[in-house]
This record gives sequence, C-alpha cells and structure tokens, in this order.
Amino acid sequence: MNSIVSEKKFIQSRTGISYENLSASYLRAETELTTTSSIPFYLQAGNVTTPTATERLLNLNDQFVITHLFVGLKQVGSNSPTALEHVLAPVYTWYNPLVFSGTNAGNVDAIYNGSLSFTINRKEFIPEFPVRSFLRIPASQSNTLDVSSGTATTPTSTYYAAGQDGFDNGLYGFYPQDPTLIDGRQTLDVSIDLGANVSFNDDGTTVYAVMEARGYLVVNAKD
Repeated sequence: MNSIVSEKKFIQSRTGISYENLSASYLRAETELTTTSSIPFYLQAGNVTTPTATERLLNLNDQFVITHLFVGLKQVGSNSPTALEHVLAPVYTWYNPLVFSGTNAGNVDAIYNGSLSFTINRKEFIPEFPVRSFLRIPASQSNTLDVSSGTATTPTSTYYAAGQDGFDNGLYGFYPQDPTLIDGRQTLDVSIDLGANVSFNDDGTTVYAVMEARGYLVVNAKD
C-alpha cells in the first residue's frame, strides 16, 4: 500500500478526520536571530503581524496534522530583507561556514546544541528534543574548492560557482513525529532553548532559524 495512503488511514483512525479531508501540506515559521538564549517559533497567522514571504502559517479556522518536523537556517544579505530576498534565500541543514561567515553569524552552530520544546494548550507535545536530530551535513557541499589550477594540498582560492549542498531526498533534514493535531485557535508554544545568550546578527546580514512542519491540512475545519 502507498505510504501516504497508509499514513492518512492511520491519522483518520486516530483523529476521526475524514480521509478525503486530509490534504498533504506544510507549515513554515521563521524567526530572526539577534542576541538571545531562546528562539520562539509562531506557527499561527494570528500571532504574526508581518510574516515573511516564505512563511506558511496556520489560519484561525484551520487544522493541521503534524507528521514530520524540521529546523534549519537561512541568511539574507540585508538588514531589512525584501520579499524577493526572502524568496531567493536558500534554507540550510547545517552551519555552512562559507555561508554563515560573519563574526556573529558563525555562531549559528549553537542552535544544534539546543533543545526544542513544543507545548499545545499547556500540554507538552515535545518536552525536550535535541535540535541536533535535524542536523544534516551533506557529503557534497556547496562552494567546494576548485583545485584545478592548484594542488590537493595547496588549492587556489577560487570556488565552483554552481556548487550546491547535497540533498538526498524530500524529507532530508526532517524528523518523524507521532501524528499530532493542532489548530489555529490553540495556544501553541514552540521554542529552542540555547542554554545561554548567543549573538547571531552581523551588520549587513540577517540570520533566521526556520521551522517547518510537514503533514496534512484540514481547511476550514472550524467554520
């Protein structure tokens, strides 16, 4: 049986939501990183005044069944990113030092030593989960040194302009979760605890933590 069919049938048995009302979808929340010891994520549209162009948030009357979670990083070369700059900014599954190269931006590896918590209506869905579980350092990495005009031990300082991080499959960087139903009216508290204050933002760039939830959307479930 197709894995999506099996998953939807299981969710139907657990939640009572009709199979036909489950549409494969995702949520995405982004948090600008400055200096902080805690990184909150806001998954509901009602809690975000000005969402970025790449966020996908839960509307008030919608329900969503989470099956997989992801935490990643992105950097925009601007202090006040435009919608186009957000759309063009790739999301990374690791602390690529050739991307996050500023004095403070280079601190993003601290995120992978943090712990993620997720509370729904004051009930713990995820009490404490290691963010390191989302870390994926690809075997094929972006901007690999081009040694064609140097040697293996003394490469030139040029890079492959078209080099990209490897991305093995559609769930690369995601971690499976017990299917969990949330909606736009609940109190959702999602955050990463870093354990200490960390500075991330450099002048001329803006760094974001990105959280994505994969699963199934139930549109207008609460008219």
